[in-house]
Amino acid sequence: MKNFEELSDRLAKKDLDAVQFFDALKKCEYLDAFQINSAEELNSMGLDAMQVQSGNLSLCTRTRNWREQRFCVVDIETNNLLNNPKVIEIGAVTLQNGAVLGEFHSLIFTDFLPEAITNLTGITVEMLKNAPSEAEVLEKFRLFLGTDVFAAHNADFDYTFLSDAFKRRYFAPLLNRKLCTLKLARKTIKSAKYGLGTLRGVLNITDGTLHRALSDAKSAAAVFQEACKNLPKFVVTTENLIEFTKSNKNFLELKLPFMDEG
Repeated sequence: MKNFEELSDRLAKKDLDAVQFFDALKKCEYLDAFQINSAEELNSMGLDAMQVQSGNLSLCTRTRNWREQRFCVVDIETNNLLNNPKVIEIGAVTLQNGAVLGEFHSLIFTDFLPEAITNLTGITVEMLKNAPSEAEVLEKFRLFLGTDVFAAHNADFDYTFLSDAFKRRYFAPLLNRKLCTLKLARKTIKSAKYGLGTLRGVLNITDGTLHRALSDAKSAAAVFQEACKNLPKFVVTTENLIEFTKSNKNFLELKLPFMDEG
């Protein structure tokens, strides 16, 4: 099995034999370079798993109520250079049961930025010249993220870019479960479009500005909180929520019974 996501999705459906899981892990692309043999080592890379008395490996998000789950809502800004890709800013907000538990923010050093990125974000090379290195910020961010579910607006981009950044630094990649607030919004919020700028207007989010990492992370967190008010009643666990978000069905059109805000 080359794709870790396939393996973790299997674990999201049922407990798996731990020995067989770790054997399969050694066949996953890139992870074969790491000696991962315990739930604790998986935890250090972001996967919230534990080994149970039966000898099986269990994914905690499979049974945890989504309200009790910690979600880390993330946004990044990058230099947009294909030949030398770098993260230039990370912002994140930790949520649990509607409450903000913490924030993370850092600019990241680089000595060159395309003019288009400066025009888009307002970030200049001058602002980054004394910022910490990418490796330093990635290490701090990983500690902040822990085993939380990684959430972002268009999560595949942020998750993949950050995981690739870890690989470039010869760190282990991210193994956290992930959730896309854009996909979740499409199923729970009525809007003509679902870009973060449009949803800021629909939800009357006035704090911050677009295309800055912490501001966008806070906006995505607000979208997530609003979306969670409108979840169908069958969404109970964290994995229910992740699966609901990934579904191709248009639940707004189906007019399913929604939960009340309490």
